[in-house]
Amino acid sequence: MANAELKRDFRRDGYVIVRQAVPANDLGELMQEFRDIFRLQMTRHGIVEKAAADGVFDLALARLFDLSIASYLGAARLIQYLPSLHRLGAGGPLLDLMSGLGIGRPVISTRPVVHIVSDDLVVPGGYHRTPPHQDWRSVQGSIDAVTAWLPLGPVASGQNTLEVIPGSHRHGLLPTNPHAFGTEVEPGRFGDGDFVPIDADPGDVVLFSMFLIHRTGKGQGGGVRWAVSYRYNNLDEPSFADRDFPNPYIYKPRDDLLFDGFPASSDLRRVFGDK
Repeated sequence: MANAELKRDFRRDGYVIVRQAVPANDLGELMQEFRDIFRLQMTRHGIVEKAAADGVFDLALARLFDLSIASYLGAARLIQYLPSLHRLGAGGPLLDLMSGLGIGRPVISTRPVVHIVSDDLVVPGGYHRTPPHQDWRSVQGSIDAVTAWLPLGPVASGQNTLEVIPGSHRHGLLPTNPHAFGTEVEPGRFGDGDFVPIDADPGDVVLFSMFLIHRTGKGQGGGVRWAVSYRYNNLDEPSFADRDFPNPYIYKPRDDLLFDGFPASSDLRRVFGDK
């Protein structure tokens, strides 16, 4: 897609789909890294896969979830810090797409997000599918900020697709209600019939304005839907600098030890030796 067409469609609809913009092999390798991390916990809990098929891994993942939500969540958090995941977001193909949209100097607004959606992996007290929302409310960066969403497996209608309301980015920042996810756009400002599901394959990139209303579709086609997303601000958008480059995210460590008595001296000797 030529840059002029990309910009035109993006400005009109608030989103564009760029087919095969990222090498599918790179995404396959990333997915393999994700699985390897979960397999470390599966091994701890005595879960053994009988085959390499995706469906078998999904069953093993559900078994891990049932045996230890803590182990599942620990792995799910950890994969978001993989160097390869961050390298993809800072790599040429995605930055070239930002340039094509007119994002002169893109800066990543927050760490990447790995989206794992399955009816078998619903954390009690948490949220499952994302409600209708606008990303800008959580980022509050440049007015032209963009989200890039990449599926790691084929996603079609009825399989927890990303659903968007074309043109809703022009409505501005909308009122919200509290939600386990964070917030959701106030009901009554849209109907279910306004949402358009997006079919996509590994290598496709969905780019959308952070003001676009979007959600996770309700259909569950079986198995696990994996996707990753990145968020970019534009250094060249005047209001961003005028507001002193705001960033509402707060990263800080806890002051207490998560595991009392760990590490003991014996743990350090095991790693570093006695002398």
